[in-house]
Formats: sequence, C-alpha cells, structure tokens
Amino acid sequence: MVAPLTVRISLLICGTLLAACGALPRSLIVAPGETSVFALISRKGPKLTLRNDSSGNPNDIYSGTADQLSKVVPDAEMQALLDVFTAEKLFDLSVSGVPGNARDVLQLEQSGNTWYWIRQGSFIDPREQAFNKARAYFLSLYNGSTAYHTGPSSEDGRYPTFLTEKERRRRQQELQDLKKNGASGGRQKRQR
Repeated sequence: MVAPLTVRISLLICGTLLAACGALPRSLIVAPGETSVFALISRKGPKLTLRNDSSGNPNDIYSGTADQLSKVVPDAEMQALLDVFTAEKLFDLSVSGVPGNARDVLQLEQSGNTWYWIRQGSFIDPREQAFNKARAYFLSLYNGSTAYHTGPSSEDGRYPTFLTEKERRRRQQELQDLKKNGASGGRQKRQR
C-alpha cells in the first residue's frame, strides 16, 4: 500500500527534523559542492532524477533539454533522504550491479560510489521489498519538489510556436473573411 502524498511528505519533513536533531543515524553526508544524484530508471518509463543544489548551478540543469525530468533539491532534503535510507537499513540491501533482467533501478551516485536497488519481479526477495521502500521514499521527495525547467523550444519541433496576440487576431480575421466569402460565394453559385 502506498501512503498518500501528504503523509509521505510529512514523513520526509519529520525525517529532516529528526536528522537535524541528530536522532537519525547518518552513513552518508551530503557535503556542500559535492554531487549526490538519485535516479529512478524504468525499462518502460522515463528516468526521474534528483540532484542536490550545491553540486552546481541549478540553471544549467533546468535550461538543458536533455534531462527534462531532473529536479534539484536543497542539500538538507537530500541529506534527510539519505538519513531515512540509513535508518531503514536500505544501504545494507543495495546490490553492487544491475542484472540484465532488472525491470526498475534506483541508483545513487555520490563521491565516486554507486548504490543500486533493483526490481526484478520477485515477491519474496527482501531486496525487492527494499527497492519498493527506497522507491517510495525517493518518489515522496521527487513528487514534493518543484522543477523550474524552461522546456524545449519551438525551434526543435517538439512544441508549437506560440502566436503573438496580434498574429492570432490577424489569423482569426482571415478565417472569418474566408467563411464570409465562402458563404456569399456559395449563394452566388446557387443563383446561376
């Protein structure tokens, strides 16, 4: 069962507050300027990415068209996510590599190290349960975060060029003129 978004966000906020108080164990530290990247990769879906904000300029991430589903989160929120992973002992259930039959992968890269949690479709493997927990925590932060992507431009063909108000009125008038001339032209042909 997946908890509602408000419950998951409140759990993450509680995790953040507990981490600030030192109540949660800490196995990884998000150091300012160091890159921490979480990615949820699905075989049949998009790649969702979370990055900490001090690792670089968020404008560089948000202005690129290559990774439109990437979000930048404050270092404290990334740290809280890592602390929850530590408290839930999810790092102990990570795997060292991704097998070819993996359906979904949650990947964490930090300080030259990589951790993987995978889903292969087993209901009894404790690593599958760890993946489901890890994915739920990841998605609670991902879904609760706002991204400020500029989006692809009209020039690349993925989005239409938006008309100016003046051009929209001109085209609307042109369409009305065509309808008007078409209606009067049709009457003239019938009268002959």
